[in-house]
Amino acid sequence: MRGRTRVLASLAVAAVVGVSCAQPAPKQPEAPDPVAVKAEIEAANGRFVDAAKKGDKAAMLANYTADAVVMMPGAPATQGSAALDSAFTAFLAQLTLKDATLTTTDVMLAGDLAVETGAFAWTLTPKKGNDVSEKGKYLTVWKHQADGSWKIIRDINNSDLPPK
Repeated sequence: MRGRTRVLASLAVAAVVGVSCAQPAPKQPEAPDPVAVKAEIEAANGRFVDAAKKGDKAAMLANYTADAVVMMPGAPATQGSAALDSAFTAFLAQLTLKDATLTTTDVMLAGDLAVETGAFAWTLTPKKGNDVSEKGKYLTVWKHQADGSWKIIRDINNSDLPPK
Protein backbone atom coordinates (compact mmCIF):
# COMPACT_ATOMS: atom_id res chain seq x y z
CA MET A 1 0.00 0.00 0.00
CA ARG A 2 2.79 2.32 0.92
CA GLY A 3 4.55 1.66 -2.40
CA ARG A 4 1.38 2.39 -4.28
CA THR A 5 0.97 5.72 -2.48
CA ARG A 6 4.49 6.72 -3.46
CA VAL A 7 3.90 5.71 -7.05
CA LEU A 8 0.62 7.64 -7.17
CA ALA A 9 2.24 10.68 -5.54
CA SER A 10 5.10 10.52 -8.03
CA LEU A 11 2.63 10.28 -10.93
CA ALA A 12 0.67 13.24 -9.55
CA VAL A 13 3.83 15.35 -9.29
CA ALA A 14 4.88 14.33 -12.79
CA ALA A 15 1.45 15.24 -14.14
CA VAL A 16 1.54 18.69 -12.50
CA VAL A 17 5.07 19.33 -13.76
CA GLY A 18 4.13 18.10 -17.23
CA VAL A 19 1.06 20.33 -17.38
CA SER A 20 2.97 23.37 -16.17
CA CYS A 21 5.74 22.73 -18.69
CA ALA A 22 3.19 22.31 -21.47
CA GLN A 23 1.79 25.82 -20.89
CA PRO A 24 2.69 28.19 -23.71
CA ALA A 25 5.23 30.87 -22.94
CA PRO A 26 3.72 34.27 -22.22
CA LYS A 27 3.08 36.13 -25.44
CA GLN A 28 5.58 38.90 -26.03
CA PRO A 29 4.13 42.21 -27.15
CA GLU A 30 4.40 42.66 -30.88
CA ALA A 31 7.08 45.03 -32.05
CA PRO A 32 5.62 48.17 -33.59
CA ASP A 33 5.53 48.33 -37.37
CA PRO A 34 8.16 50.94 -38.40
CA VAL A 35 6.13 52.06 -41.42
CA ALA A 36 3.00 52.54 -39.30
CA VAL A 37 4.93 54.40 -36.57
CA LYS A 38 6.46 56.74 -39.17
CA ALA A 39 2.99 57.44 -40.57
CA GLU A 40 1.64 58.16 -37.05
CA ILE A 41 4.53 60.55 -36.37
CA GLU A 42 4.02 62.33 -39.70
CA ALA A 43 0.31 62.72 -38.91
CA ALA A 44 1.14 64.12 -35.45
CA ASN A 45 3.60 66.56 -37.06
CA GLY A 46 0.86 67.69 -39.44
CA ARG A 47 -1.54 68.28 -36.53
CA PHE A 48 1.16 70.28 -34.74
CA VAL A 49 1.80 72.51 -37.77
CA ASP A 50 -1.95 73.08 -38.24
CA ALA A 51 -2.32 73.95 -34.55
CA ALA A 52 0.63 76.35 -34.64
CA LYS A 53 -0.78 78.12 -37.73
CA LYS A 54 -4.09 78.58 -35.90
CA GLY A 55 -2.39 79.66 -32.67
CA ASP A 56 -3.96 76.68 -30.86
CA LYS A 57 -1.57 76.27 -27.95
CA ALA A 58 -3.53 73.41 -26.35
CA ALA A 59 -3.31 71.34 -29.53
CA MET A 60 0.41 72.14 -29.81
CA LEU A 61 0.99 70.97 -26.22
CA ALA A 62 -0.98 67.77 -26.87
CA ASN A 63 2.00 66.42 -28.86
CA TYR A 64 4.23 66.41 -25.76
CA THR A 65 4.46 64.32 -22.59
CA ALA A 66 4.14 66.08 -19.24
CA ASP A 67 7.91 65.76 -18.70
CA ALA A 68 9.06 66.59 -22.24
CA VAL A 69 12.29 68.51 -22.84
CA VAL A 70 12.46 70.94 -25.78
CA MET A 71 15.79 72.45 -26.80
CA MET A 72 15.42 75.37 -29.20
CA PRO A 73 18.39 77.28 -30.63
CA GLY A 74 19.55 80.26 -28.62
CA ALA A 75 17.47 79.40 -25.55
CA PRO A 76 17.78 77.26 -22.42
CA ALA A 77 16.09 73.86 -22.47
CA THR A 78 12.40 73.92 -21.59
CA GLN A 79 11.14 71.02 -19.46
CA GLY A 80 7.63 70.03 -18.45
CA SER A 81 4.12 71.06 -19.37
CA ALA A 82 4.10 74.37 -17.47
CA ALA A 83 7.37 75.53 -19.04
CA LEU A 84 6.23 74.45 -22.52
CA ASP A 85 2.93 76.25 -22.01
CA SER A 86 4.83 79.45 -21.15
CA ALA A 87 7.21 79.02 -24.10
CA PHE A 88 4.35 78.47 -26.57
CA THR A 89 2.47 81.45 -25.09
CA ALA A 90 5.52 83.67 -25.65
CA PHE A 91 6.04 82.28 -29.17
CA LEU A 92 2.42 82.88 -30.19
CA ALA A 93 2.46 86.38 -28.67
CA GLN A 94 5.41 87.37 -30.86
CA LEU A 95 5.04 85.32 -34.04
CA THR A 96 2.59 83.67 -36.39
CA LEU A 97 3.52 80.53 -38.25
CA LYS A 98 2.73 81.42 -41.83
CA ASP A 99 3.91 78.22 -43.47
CA ALA A 100 5.82 75.11 -42.40
CA THR A 101 7.00 71.81 -43.80
CA LEU A 102 8.32 69.01 -41.60
CA THR A 103 9.91 66.13 -43.49
CA THR A 104 10.60 62.94 -41.58
CA THR A 105 13.72 61.37 -43.07
CA ASP A 106 14.12 58.45 -40.67
CA VAL A 107 12.47 56.75 -37.69
CA MET A 108 14.41 54.26 -35.55
CA LEU A 109 12.52 52.13 -33.02
CA ALA A 110 13.82 50.88 -29.68
CA GLY A 111 11.22 49.37 -27.37
CA ASP A 112 8.62 52.04 -26.60
CA LEU A 113 10.73 54.84 -28.10
CA ALA A 114 10.90 56.15 -31.65
CA VAL A 115 13.75 58.45 -32.70
CA GLU A 116 12.77 60.68 -35.61
CA THR A 117 15.23 62.69 -37.67
CA GLY A 118 14.02 65.18 -40.19
CA ALA A 119 14.24 68.53 -41.90
CA PHE A 120 12.08 71.61 -41.57
CA ALA A 121 11.36 74.75 -43.53
CA TRP A 122 9.08 77.44 -42.18
CA THR A 123 8.14 81.04 -42.51
CA LEU A 124 7.33 83.06 -39.41
CA THR A 125 5.59 86.42 -39.39
CA PRO A 126 6.55 88.63 -36.46
CA LYS A 127 3.73 90.71 -34.98
CA LYS A 128 5.86 93.69 -36.04
CA GLY A 129 8.17 93.23 -38.98
CA ASN A 130 8.79 91.21 -42.09
CA ASP A 131 8.50 87.48 -42.64
CA VAL A 132 11.44 85.35 -41.54
CA SER A 133 12.16 82.09 -43.34
CA GLU A 134 14.20 79.33 -41.77
CA LYS A 135 15.30 75.84 -42.71
CA GLY A 136 17.13 73.24 -40.70
CA LYS A 137 17.02 69.81 -39.16
CA TYR A 138 15.64 68.20 -36.03
CA LEU A 139 15.84 65.14 -33.86
CA THR A 140 12.75 64.16 -31.88
CA VAL A 141 12.27 61.27 -29.47
CA TRP A 142 8.71 59.95 -29.22
CA LYS A 143 7.38 57.65 -26.49
CA HIS A 144 4.59 55.14 -27.07
CA GLN A 145 1.72 55.88 -24.69
CA ALA A 146 -0.65 53.45 -22.95
CA ASP A 147 -3.49 54.67 -25.20
CA GLY A 148 -1.48 53.68 -28.30
CA SER A 149 -0.50 57.22 -29.29
CA TRP A 150 3.04 58.57 -29.63
CA LYS A 151 4.08 61.73 -27.76
CA ILE A 152 7.28 63.74 -27.79
CA ILE A 153 9.61 63.38 -24.80
CA ARG A 154 12.69 65.10 -26.29
CA ASP A 155 12.86 67.62 -29.12
CA ILE A 156 15.77 69.60 -30.54
CA ASN A 157 16.32 71.51 -33.76
CA ASN A 158 18.80 73.87 -35.33
CA SER A 159 19.16 75.96 -38.42
CA ASP A 160 20.99 75.14 -41.62
CA LEU A 161 21.45 78.87 -42.23
CA PRO A 162 24.64 80.65 -41.13
CA PRO A 163 24.37 82.88 -38.04
CA LYS A 164 23.40 86.48 -38.71
